[in-house]
Amino acid sequence: MGRKSRLKQERAKKQSQMAKKHPMKTEIREFLLKRDVDINNASGLLYIVSMMANFLIFRSIKEHSELPNIRPEEAKADENRMEKLGQALSYECERLNIEFQEIMNELVFPMAGNTALVKPILKKICRLLDSLIPSDNFRQTTESQIENPDFWGDSLMHYEDNKKNYFETIKELFALSLNVVQCSFDGREMEKTAHIKKLEKISRTHGVKTDDFLKLRRRATEFFRIAFATYLRIEFQPLREEVDTKILQPA
Repeated sequence: MGRKSRLKQERAKKQSQMAKKHPMKTEIREFLLKRDVDINNASGLLYIVSMMANFLIFRSIKEHSELPNIRPEEAKADENRMEKLGQALSYECERLNIEFQEIMNELVFPMAGNTALVKPILKKICRLLDSLIPSDNFRQTTESQIENPDFWGDSLMHYEDNKKNYFETIKELFALSLNVVQCSFDGREMEKTAHIKKLEKISRTHGVKTDDFLKLRRRATEFFRIAFATYLRIEFQPLREEVDTKILQPA
């Protein structure tokens, strides 16, 4: 057996084993059984389905969280990747005599919205964001951008006299944004009254006047969105690379 054939068989075996351990293994099995398709013969199909679902998860998190597009060129490249995945899925559907739209409706879309697949990603990103807050990188990035009128379109009135307090305010506001996100994907929602009280406490603790506090809130929110988008991008970069090497340039 040639090296390529052996690697192909090993990959198919690994994909089949992964499908049997998948959070949606029951749905996958039932879908294939209805169509008299052996799961071992559908490893390529399920591999493409998983890749497409992951891209949809990535897109859904970005849109739901209203994250900034920190690398616009990647968004265009992702559209091309999704198109190629669609072509690969269409080929697998034709090979197995399965309707393309059926597998999209019954496996791809449900997989993209499956909390068992989405939650671990969000939790990992939140852990990374939590570890970022006390880091030197957070301090350096924040302090270099906190008073940048060209970027923000406004200036902090009392920043020069209160740099330490303003940084601590940004840090606590960033942490509060993280807490709000964690509550939302845990199925909880921070009460408006509790949120207002937390904001008032932060402002009072660091003695920040109302006008500057509102500006700091905007800065902290944007810092959080950029950091979240950055970690999300890092988390999904291996998926992009896998599509590029295994789908766009198949062996």
